Order: sequence, then structure tokens, then C-alpha cells
Amino acid sequence: MPPKQTAIPKYIDPLTDFGFKRLFGSEPNKDLLIDLLNSVFNGRKQIVNLEYNKNEHPAEIKEEGSAIFDLTCTGADGERFIIEVQRGRQANFKKRAVYYTSLLAAGQAPKGSRAAWAYDLPEIYFIALLEDFSIESNIDGKYIRDIGLVNRDTGKIFYEGLGYIFLELINFTKTEPALFIKALKAF
Repeated sequence: MPPKQTAIPKYIDPLTDFGFKRLFGSEPNKDLLIDLLNSVFNGRKQIVNLEYNKNEHPAEIKEEGSAIFDLTCTGADGERFIIEVQRGRQANFKKRAVYYTSLLAAGQAPKGSRAAWAYDLPEIYFIALLEDFSIESNIDGKYIRDIGLVNRDTGKIFYEGLGYIFLELINFTKTEPALFIKALKAF
């Protein structure tokens, strides 16, 4: 009897570190991720370049660990983007997102005179791909959550330079044939 062969998967899972790096983290495929991110921003921002790197920001205390930003994007106006790929549920995920963006913002401050710098921060966005959970407590069918700093009384944007976008794949229910038909119509 011949040895049993295991089936080779047809697709790469983009929500694994390997899959994300393979699909979006290499120079030949960089345009795929730029297109995806630009569609998420829906014209509000225009990404012109991205770098896959390990920007490690060590904690002050070794036991606290460090934050690693998998992807740094640059927009047309110099704004910065960090990408977090989150496959499963994480404790304190909202706090973690705020912590990561705080590290990136604090890292922009030059050594020395901050008065001359005048807190000229580039824009920072945290984009997370969430596979099996929603950032909200209920699953309501929305698969893109665009979070910003707003005045609670008026609903007006308080500061445009910091934002969080959560792509909740658990709420994305379009089928492969429906996406294929939509892609054909786009041509």
C-alpha cells in the first residue's frame, strides 16, 4: 500500500505571520497591501510606501515585554501607519492598541529641545485584522470600524491625527463567487 499523502492547502492563510509576510510583506507583493489599505481608507488617506520590519520598542522593565510593529506605512502627507495582525482574541485588546500608538507617537519626539519641535507629530493609525472576534461586545454585521478621537457632546472630530481601524473578518460574509463577480465588473 502506498503511503498516504497529505493534501496541500490551496490557499495561504493571510492571518498567520507566515501568510501575512508571504502575501503582503515582500517587495513584489507590496502593491497588494497598499491597494488593500487605500481601499480601507476610502480616499481619506493615500499610502505611497510601506516597509515590513520589526520596529521593536522595548519596555522599560524587562518583564513587561516589548511592542513589535510588523508593518510601517507612509502616506502621501508623511503620516505613519502601524499594522497589527491579530488572529485570535487578546486580553485588553483596546488598551493594547492605545499602548502601541502611544509608543509610536512618543518615539517621534527628538532628543533635546521639544519647544523647537513643537509636537509636530505625523498622523498615526492602528489597523488590526481581527479573525474571530469583534472589537464591540455584539456582532452587528459591520466589518470595518473606524475609530477616532471625537468630542462626545458634538460628535465632531477632536484630533484627526490618531485613528484606529478594525477589520472584523468574523462579520465579513461575502462569498467567493460574489467577490469574483464584483471584481469582474470592476474591469
